[in-house]
Amino acid sequence: MKKNKKSRKSIWIAIAVLILVLVVIFTSFRNQAPTDVKTYTIEKGKIELLALATGKLTSSNEDRIKLNGSVTDTLVALGDVVAKGDILGEYTRQSSTNSLYAPVSGVVTEVPSALGSTLTIAGSNQYKMVIQVPETELKRVSLGQYAEVYVSATDQTFYGSVTKINQVATIMGPQSTFGVTLSFDGDTTKVRVGMSAVSKMQLEGYGDYYVHGKLEAAQETRVTIDGSLTKLDVKIGDTVNKNQKLGEYQSSLKTNVKVVATRDGIVTSIPSGLSTGFVIADPDALELTVDITETDIHKLSLGQSADIYIEAIDRHFEGSIDKIAYVGNTNLDYTTYPVTLEFDEADASVFLGMSGSASIVTNTKENILIVPFEAIVTEGTQRYLVSAEWLENSRRPQSEYYLPVETGLADAFFVEVIGADLEGQEVLIIEKTSLFPIIANQ
Repeated sequence: MKKNKKSRKSIWIAIAVLILVLVVIFTSFRNQAPTDVKTYTIEKGKIELLALATGKLTSSNEDRIKLNGSVTDTLVALGDVVAKGDILGEYTRQSSTNSLYAPVSGVVTEVPSALGSTLTIAGSNQYKMVIQVPETELKRVSLGQYAEVYVSATDQTFYGSVTKINQVATIMGPQSTFGVTLSFDGDTTKVRVGMSAVSKMQLEGYGDYYVHGKLEAAQETRVTIDGSLTKLDVKIGDTVNKNQKLGEYQSSLKTNVKVVATRDGIVTSIPSGLSTGFVIADPDALELTVDITETDIHKLSLGQSADIYIEAIDRHFEGSIDKIAYVGNTNLDYTTYPVTLEFDEADASVFLGMSGSASIVTNTKENILIVPFEAIVTEGTQRYLVSAEWLENSRRPQSEYYLPVETGLADAFFVEVIGADLEGQEVLIIEKTSLFPIIANQ
């Protein structure tokens, strides 16, 4: 019995010693300023936001040779802005060549590839958004009803109305929905077909009704064109001279016609099921086409400078924006727009098909106060910096040394800060692995 009492007494003594050691260690941590803390002196600097994209080098100077018996020449491309009466191309029907004219002004959104196909021209400043409304709410929607459309990429709100209500339902699951078209006039300097948008309508007995969707052209004009290669002497990649024979094809009159090169250059396309003619490119006139997201496309302008990097030769080139497409490519809910950059490759060993990347400044602010991201402390909706004066009395809560700030433009490393008397202040940059924020804020 006495042995058990002595054993229990020893255990309690050991526990007490352990607690005493922990208290000493804890107190030591609190009394010492952390040693893994960096500081930063707030000063003025510059922040640039960049649009980064990659692409392939192509020739900016190409000749396309179309074959008879189909569309013989196309003078416009997707996204081109045309005026009523412009010649769009030529096509052959019943052995005669006909010019194709634009019946309206607008943006080209579809080009023909063969007889029987269509060319589409969309109005350049009128847009629509088709939303799906459940059958239970359709009775609250009427033609002419007021609607708002918010385009997040450009941060703009447009005002329009309901112009069409589909009479045929789309069945998805247990409930049917009906397409409702909202039309509005857009800002053609920023807004483009394919951009994401949110519509808002006030439905009686329901309140604000919001739907996500994509912008489309509100007015489109479709022009329908009514109406074989027998020998090939070149292949893709061949260098050819002007007037060199490329091959032969059979015309609609069943006669063999010789095809010749219209310029010196490199063959980059030959007739096939997917292509109706030859393409001959100038290897010394290069351009880079990259895809820019809908959130950045409206920030770009023709002639704007760009930095082009060709990884294969590890070299940068100064370039500029030569063309910005009006028609984008949508994959699921993500839309990008082709942007063509021109540059002078000088005497560099740059070739068609090489990979390149582009960096284009979309926003810049200079002479602003900036700090590293790690210096920002967030509590709820408020943001603070911690004054380095806390290091002189690290036993006090950090909150007593908070400097309230608002944040502005930010890049990958720095953020703009706005507040009273910040310039020259020394603030903390706290490593995430440091123990002291946990201890010091007790």
